[in-house]
Amino acid sequence: QTLTKATTAEEMASPRVFKTHDYFDWLPEQWQKTKIIYCYRNPKDVFFSYYHHIANFNWFFHCKAVEEGDFETFFSQIFRQPHVSHYGLWEDHVCEWLTHNLPNVLFITYEDLVEDIERELERIAEFLGVELTRELKKRVLHEGKFETMQRNNAVSYSWGMKDSKMQTPFIRQGKVGGWRGKLSEEQDKELDEAIEKVIRAGGRVRCTLD
Repeated sequence: QTLTKATTAEEMASPRVFKTHDYFDWLPEQWQKTKIIYCYRNPKDVFFSYYHHIANFNWFFHCKAVEEGDFETFFSQIFRQPHVSHYGLWEDHVCEWLTHNLPNVLFITYEDLVEDIERELERIAEFLGVELTRELKKRVLHEGKFETMQRNNAVSYSWGMKDSKMQTPFIRQGKVGGWRGKLSEEQDKELDEAIEKVIRAGGRVRCTLD
């Protein structure tokens, strides 16, 4: 069931699943007490993923830096500006969630999912109290495959994308470490400092699977 203007969360049949990019403190109080899975990714890959996301929907965003292919300006004036980038700085968002340290929040990383999706699926099932039968596991692993998701209009956002010279698939690569060789020394250092902040807050960050 999909949440629309005609329905409210309370009217949806249970169990209900919601996806959000919000900070924890932005959630309604009753939602803060539900089971939450918070998935985060290393900021170096996030930067390029975010750039291509804006490019895909630039008919709406009208971002000049993206139109001109200006990675430097996009990095310094958009991605690293807390009041310009969607949802603020990467490290602030992750740290805000980590500091609550609640038993009803399961933290997983994109890198862990790519490395061993079966292992992470078992963690998720245990956290949710779901019996992971052989058939259910097979179905979830199939639906979660990169190729399957890329063909699935429900998650590929094909309905919201318009042709442009900048466009790439919304489900683009599904890999870890695509940032290598693309960041300047200064950009790399700045994101390393952001990573250190998250690690000090108790997070786990891997920029490669090497």
